[in-house]
This record gives sequence, structure tokens and C-alpha cells, in this order.
Amino acid sequence: MPSAISGAPAHCPYAAAPIRKATAHRAAPLGPLGLPPSARGALLTVGTGVVAVWALGGLYSSLGPALVRLVAPGTPPPAGGMVFFTVGAAAALTVWTLRRTAPGAAATGGCLAVIPSAALSLAALHGAGPLALFGGAALAGVAFGAVSQGALRLLLASLDERDRATTVAAYYVLSYLSMSLPAIAAGAATQHYGLRTACHAYAIGAAVLAAAAVAALTATRRRNAPRTTNALPR
Repeated sequence: MPSAISGAPAHCPYAAAPIRKATAHRAAPLGPLGLPPSARGALLTVGTGVVAVWALGGLYSSLGPALVRLVAPGTPPPAGGMVFFTVGAAAALTVWTLRRTAPGAAATGGCLAVIPSAALSLAALHGAGPLALFGGAALAGVAFGAVSQGALRLLLASLDERDRATTVAAYYVLSYLSMSLPAIAAGAATQHYGLRTACHAYAIGAAVLAAAAVAALTATRRRNAPRTTNALPR
């Protein structure tokens, strides 16, 4: 019988069940981080492009305000934050626009956009002013949205459902390391060599990685083209 004073039941066999379930859930080991064999080739093909666009995002999120002050010293402080907003807005619009585009084409186009983005960013450091900087940020957002969407769709296209979680986890580990580690290195380089030199190295490195991804994606598409042609009914 429940106690009239405390209101607590004398015996409730289900009271501890949620606690045991929560404890078991907390104690469950994390799954392994890795890629199934069917996804490794896709990541090797587009991986340098993923590194390039996330590194550019890291550049604008970390050094964007300093770049604005460098190319336009009289601009108000909110303009520094608008650089990264431009990247994010362009990326969101690109993801929505390319939602039905073939993933290989989206990833290739995004990697191609990295090159003029880097060029505009460097032009801003050599007198082109804030318009070039914001134009470079907008193109970086286009590249980010296109490559991120295309790469994920390429990775997940041929996977079983049980492999998707570990593949997405591995993709985002690579992505966030690509954003954070170059940004830390750029901050250290800025202290030792100056902002201009650090941004030159950063932009050129991103452009080279993106060009390598374009070459890999193009070669893969050409390799797969004969198979597609042979598979068509005669």
C-alpha cells in the first residue's frame, strides 16, 4: 500500500528501469570511425576539394575581420562579421540551388569556384578593395555549398544504411580539421610573417588543392564514361 503521508509506493518494479536504461545508454561504446571500402575511392577523389573549401571557410571566419580592416581601414566593425555572413549565405543558397544537380558536377563546379575566390581575395590585398574581398567571400560560399553537398552525396551513393553513420562522421572529422588546423596555422603565421603573407600562402594552398580535386574528379568521370556507354541498351 502507498504511504498516505509520503505518497511513495511500497514496491514499484518499474521505477528503476529508466535509470538502468539511461546508464546502459551512457556506457555504450562509440562505434569505430572509418570508411567502408566503397566510400574510400570517392573520398580520395574529392577529398582535396573538401579540404580546400573548409579551409577557405576557416580563413574567412578567423581572419575575415582583420582582412576587412586591412583593405578598408575606415569600415565599421560589423563589416568584419559580414564577410563570414556572406560565405554562409552564399553556401546556403548554393546548397538549395544545386539540390538536384549531379553530385560529381556540383563538386567539380565548387572546386572550380575556389580558384577565382582565392584570386579575388588576393586582389583585395593589392588595391582592389573591399568589393573584391566580399566577392571572394561569396565565391568561397558557392564553393563551400557545392563541394560539401556533392562530396556527401558521392560518399553516400553506394553505401548500405549501416555504413552511413561512420562515413558521415569521418567526413565531418576531416572537414572540421580542415577548417581549424589551417586557421590556427594562419594565425601563427600572421604573428611571425604578417597578415598579407599568411593570406597569400593560405589562398594559394586552397587553390592548388581545389585544382587537384578538379583533376581527380575529371579523370574519374572520364574513366566511368565508357562503362556508362557500354551499359546503354543497343
